[in-house]
Amino acid sequence: MSPSLDETRTATYCPPVRVREVLGPGSPLSRLLAGYEHRPAQLDMAEAVEAAISDDRPLFVEAGTGTGKTLAYLIPAILSGKKVIISTATRALQEQIFTKDIPLVRDVLKAHGVPVNAALMKGLSNYLCKRRFQELRTSGETHGQVRRWLPLVEQWAKETETGDRAELAGLPEDAEIWREVQSSSDTRIGAECTYFDECHVTEMRREAERAQIVVVNHHLFLADLALRTGRSGDYASAIPNYDVVIFDEAHQIEDIATDFFGVRVSTARIDSLLRDSIRTLTSVGLLDVVVGSGQARPILELSAEASQNFFFALSAVVAAGARSGPGPGQDTRRVLTREDWTPEVTAALGKLDTCLEALQRYAESKEDEEAVALIARRTRDLRSDLQDIVQGSKPAARPERAPFDDDPEPPPSDKPEKRGEARITWIDARDRSVAIGASPIDLGPTLRSRLFDRVPCVICTSATLATAHGAGPPSFHFARARLGAPRNTVELVVPSPFDYPSRAALYVARDLPEPSDPAFEQAATARILELLDVTQGGAFVLCTSSRAMRAFHGALRSRTRLPLMIQGEAPKHLLLSRFRAAGNAVLVATMSFWVGVDVPGHALRLVILDKIPFAVPTDPVIQARSAEVERNGGNPFAQLSVPAAAITLKQGFGRLLRTQKDAGIVALLDRRVVTKSYGRMLLGSLPPARRASSMEAVREFWAGVSGTLDG
Repeated sequence: MSPSLDETRTATYCPPVRVREVLGPGSPLSRLLAGYEHRPAQLDMAEAVEAAISDDRPLFVEAGTGTGKTLAYLIPAILSGKKVIISTATRALQEQIFTKDIPLVRDVLKAHGVPVNAALMKGLSNYLCKRRFQELRTSGETHGQVRRWLPLVEQWAKETETGDRAELAGLPEDAEIWREVQSSSDTRIGAECTYFDECHVTEMRREAERAQIVVVNHHLFLADLALRTGRSGDYASAIPNYDVVIFDEAHQIEDIATDFFGVRVSTARIDSLLRDSIRTLTSVGLLDVVVGSGQARPILELSAEASQNFFFALSAVVAAGARSGPGPGQDTRRVLTREDWTPEVTAALGKLDTCLEALQRYAESKEDEEAVALIARRTRDLRSDLQDIVQGSKPAARPERAPFDDDPEPPPSDKPEKRGEARITWIDARDRSVAIGASPIDLGPTLRSRLFDRVPCVICTSATLATAHGAGPPSFHFARARLGAPRNTVELVVPSPFDYPSRAALYVARDLPEPSDPAFEQAATARILELLDVTQGGAFVLCTSSRAMRAFHGALRSRTRLPLMIQGEAPKHLLLSRFRAAGNAVLVATMSFWVGVDVPGHALRLVILDKIPFAVPTDPVIQARSAEVERNGGNPFAQLSVPAAAITLKQGFGRLLRTQKDAGIVALLDRRVVTKSYGRMLLGSLPPARRASSMEAVREFWAGVSGTLDG
C-alpha cells in the first residue's frame, strides 16, 4: 500500500519572513540585482502561491512574460518549510533555476536567517551507469563509433564526481556510446547492484532526500507518478515524497503525460534489450562472444530475427493501406486496428513472443545473478506491453481470436497498471524504425486521481495557460479540464509588464492564399523576404511541420544573403549561440523552437509563424480525443483544437519580447485568423500588441521603434 504523503508532511512551520518583505517595495533584491524594479504582478503571484501552499489548495497561474514567475514561486516555496518539488519542462530551465535563481534567493534570504537547501534531479539517462560501463568494457562488443569514443568516456569516468553527461562537452549529442552506458529504469538493478553505494544515481537521490527544494523536469516527475501505483500495489518512486509540486511550463504536461501513461514497443527497445542481454550474460560468464558459445546464443539470435520479421510484416500491412495514412508533412502515426493483424502478422508476433518467452525463462533460471534477473524483468515487461497493445487494438465486441488469446493470464509485470483507461492503439512506421503503442485518450481522470487527489498542493504556472473565452476575461477551463484539476482550484492571471502596444506589432497576412492552397508556399516565401527586408534579419521562421521548414529553407537559400540556418544542422544550443552572435541571422525551425527558447535583445526582432498551429488531425490520439468529445455531444474543433492552438500560438508569440527594452514584429502568414469565426478567440488570447494589417503598417511601426534598440 502506498504511504500517504500526509504521513510525511513537515511539521507546522512559521516562516520568519513573508513574501511581501522579500518581493515588496524596498526588496533586498534591489541590492543584489542591478536595475531591479519592484514588480506588483510578481508580488501578486508570490502571495497567491504563498496562500495556496499554506492552505493546501491547487492553484493555476498564468504569468505573462517578464513577470519574474520563477522567483514568485521559489521564494514562497522555500519560506513554507515544506518539501517542494519544482518541475520544469526542460533540462535547460532546470539548470537555470538551480544554478542561477536558487543561489540568488539564497543570498536574499540569508539576511533573514532562512536556509536554502536544494537539490537537482535529472532523468536517469543523464547519468553514467557504472555497471553497464564495466560490462561494455569487458564484453568485447565495442565497434565503430563506440570504440572511437570509449577512451574519452573512460578518462571522464575516472574523474567525474556526479556522472552527469553534461560534463562530457566533447562527446557529440548523438554519440552511440552514451546509449550503451547510461542509466535507465530498464537497466537499474537497485540495492543489489555491486556498484550501488558508489552509484551516481544513488548519490543524486540521497541529496534529494536531504533537500527541502528538489528541482526535476516533467519527464522525471511523470515517470515517478506512473511508478507510484504498480500492478502489484507495491509502492515505488523515482523522487522523494513531497508536500507540494510546482509545475513551471505547465502547458506541456498533458503531452508528456500521454507518453508515460501509455505503452510503447519499438524496434529500438527490443534491440536495446538484446544488446544488453549479450553484455550481461557475457559479464557473468554465461556467453562467450568470441567463439559464439553459450545456451542463450541461439535464443538471442532467433529473437533478433523474429523482431525483424514481425515489424517488417506489420510495416508491409501499413504500406499496403497507405491510402488512409498521413499525407506529406503530417504525423507518421496512424491508428492500429484489428484488420492490421493479418495471419502473417499474427504468426510473426507469435514467433516473437515465443522467443522472448524463452529468453525470459532462461534469465529467470539464472536469477541468482541480479543483472540477469533484470533481463528477465525487462523481457517480462516487454511481453506484457506487447499484449496490452494487441488487446487494445481489437474491438471488445469482436469474439474472434487475436494474438495472445491463448494466454489465460497476461505475463506478470512490475510496471504501473495502465489497464482500465480508455486508450487508442497506434503504429508509427518510419524509414529506420517502427513502433507500436497505446496512449490514453483522456488524462484528466488519471491526473485527478494520481496527482490532485494525492498531493496536498499542486501549483501550475506558465506564460500560456488561459485562453480567450467569449467577451469575458481569459479562462483556465481548457487547461483545467485536460489536467483534471478539481473545482476548488484557485485561478490567477498576472499580466506581463511589457508595453506590447508600443514595443510589438502583430501582422496578419490577409492577402495571402489559405495554407491549403497550392499557391500558399510560393506567396508565403515572397512575404517572408519582404519582412526580412524590413528588419534586416534577426528572424525566426517557425513552421508547423518539418516539410514546411525544409521547403521554406530551400526557397530562402537562393534568395537572401542573410546568414541562414535550419533546425537540425547543429545542436540546438549551438544554433542559438550562432544566431545571437550573428545579429542578423534567419533561423528556420519547427515546433521545438516555438517554446522554451530565450533570445533577448536585438538579435531576435522578427518572429514569422507560417500557420495556425493546429494539431495534426490524423494523429490517432487527436482523433480519439475528438471522437470522445463528439460522443459526449460536444464540438471537438471548438473544445480541443482551437484552445490548444491558442496556447501554442501564444507560445510562439512569446519568443519575441524577452526584456523591457526588446521590440519587434510577429507575423502570422495564415489569413484564417481573420477570415474564420474561431480567429477571434485566437487573437483574443494573444498579448495586446499593435495590430498591423498591411506591409506599409509594418514598415511604419518598425521605423518608429528600430531606433530604440541596442544594435
